[in-house]
Parts: sequence; structure tokens; C-alpha cells
Amino acid sequence: MPPPYTIKGHISQTTFWDNDHPREQIEELVEQAKLADPKLHEFMRHLSNTVKNESGKPIRYERGPLKTRERIAAKCGITNWDDPKTDKPGGKIPLQVKDISRATIVFSTIAQMNAFRDFISMTPEFEAIKDLHGKAVKDLWGMGIQDQYKDVKFFLQVEIDFSTTVDGKPTGKRKIPHIVELQLNVGQMAWGKAYGHAFYNLSRLARLDGEEKFVWNNPKCVITVPANISGKCANKLRTAITHCRSLAEGDKTVLLATNILSKLLSNKFKLPSSKECESLPSAKHYDYKNRKQPLVIRCGKYNWKKAESQDSNQAQAWAIAYLAAFVWSNFTKSQHKPGITGTAASFHEK
Repeated sequence: MPPPYTIKGHISQTTFWDNDHPREQIEELVEQAKLADPKLHEFMRHLSNTVKNESGKPIRYERGPLKTRERIAAKCGITNWDDPKTDKPGGKIPLQVKDISRATIVFSTIAQMNAFRDFISMTPEFEAIKDLHGKAVKDLWGMGIQDQYKDVKFFLQVEIDFSTTVDGKPTGKRKIPHIVELQLNVGQMAWGKAYGHAFYNLSRLARLDGEEKFVWNNPKCVITVPANISGKCANKLRTAITHCRSLAEGDKTVLLATNILSKLLSNKFKLPSSKECESLPSAKHYDYKNRKQPLVIRCGKYNWKKAESQDSNQAQAWAIAYLAAFVWSNFTKSQHKPGITGTAASFHEK
């Protein structure tokens, strides 16, 4: 029977396949997550019945879909499942992907969220990994980060009874740990997430000196949107642009940024033709089509004060960065408005 493989001393997944077989590890982790997911939601049901919100009602949570094989592979630098020669170095190894099974809780106030955070930190599922290397909790609210999406993410360890086959040999059923993710949000910030992620997803596709890094005014930084997801990205961007316009209140800089990205959509993307619409459901008639080639945006300096070269790549990179900050700034500020979170919102922030 092969030994389980893990990253010793670190918060890590555990697999029977070794690190020389990343594709087999990924498929094994997907199967593990199917067993871990009910454990996570059993944990959530217990917490929701134990910790009440301010009105005395149980905390409600949302079950997230399991991360797919393709999404895990992308995190690990695997671009073509059937061709290992195309794998990109420098990505994660499968053992480092800890959010295959996940859930989210949305609170009405920061105070609620932080009280729940403190309760989770005392559970056995968190205690099991809190002293290992790596962050068992990532608290962007506690870090005081401004002008971007903020949440609290916990990694938790659940135990599953799992068996698989390695090189044609059954491992036998064994109890092994599996890491899951629990995300805590505040209502207004979760609302902003739906729009801010359109910009965030584009920034994640940026590369600077071979690393995932977005610096909008650095000429070495390039955003590349793969052709097969370009239509989906464009649809989300269109919705986010519309929302930013509704929040702009006449702000000329915000409106400039939305105009730049609207021009990007109209110049670089196409809607289905009348003939194509005949074979599509009506809901798809206004969805942008995938491009035949990747969308490439080359970053660099841009003088928005003069509103120059609005069709340039540099203008587009600036607009993405500016609207991302605008969305998160807007929803961060909303947490401190009377009637949304009340005085409790700042209780844990002082």
C-alpha cells in the first residue's frame, strides 16, 4: 500500500499518488472532495444551529460548487490535459490547492462576521491545522486593506474514509485529512463582488516577468484572455461597466474608464448574427461570442487626466485597475453608512 503524500509541516492536501503524477493527484483530489463536501456542510449545519445572528435566527450559508478538474489544472500550470509537454512551470502543485470544496456565509455587519470568525477559530477542524506553515486564516478585513474586495477565508481540516487505485493496485480504505475552505463575507461587499470580480478576473490573467502580477502602468505587464473564455469575460465586463456607471454620480474619471472599456467591447467582440440567433435560446442572443484569437492587453503609462488615446491598450489597462479600485472602495465605504451596518460595523475595526 503506498504511503499518503503531503507537504510535511504545511497546510496541505493528502494523496496516494505522488507529485510526479499531478494529473492523477488532481483526479484523486476531486474524488476526495466529493466525500469532504458533506463533511463541510455538516460542520456548517452545526455552526448555524450553535451561533445565531443578531435577530436570533440561525446563520445561513451558501454551498459552493466543487472546483472542477479543469480549474485545478489551470492553477497547477496544466493547459492541455492530454499533453504534459505543454505544462507551465512555476504553478502550484495539486497538494497546494485547498479550496476544491468550499462554502460561504454572508453577514449583515462586520461585527457579526468577526464574532463568527472568533468562534470558528476554536473548532477542532481549525485547531488541527492552525500551527502548520501557511495561513490557516486570511483576514483581509483585519489587515485594514482598502479599496478592494475583502473577506475572511478559513481553511479547515475534515477527515474522510478514502480509497483509490495507484498503478493498478487498490490502496484499501484509509482515514485521511482533506482541506476545505470557508469564506465569510459582509452583505454589501458580497454584492460588490459580483461586479468587482469582472475586473479582478482580468487582472489575474496578467503576467509580469513570468509571474501572475498586474501592474497597469508597467510596459512589461501583459493581460492575455484565452479565446475560449473571452466571451464570458466580455459579458461580465459589460455588466460591471453598467453598474459602475450607475454608481458614478457624474464622476468624470469613472465615466472615462467605463467609456474606454465599452469601446474595447465594441471593437474587439461580436454578438451572434441574426442567423446564429435562430439556433440559440433567446437568453443567449446578447451574449458576446468567443474570439478566434486571445485578447491581449499590453500595459503601460497612460495619462487619464488628458483622456488621451482611449482605444489604446494602456488606456484599457488603466481603466481595469481604476474601476476595480472604484468598486471595492464604494462597497468598503458602504459598510460604515448608518442604516446598513449601524455602529456595530466599526466595533471590531478600532
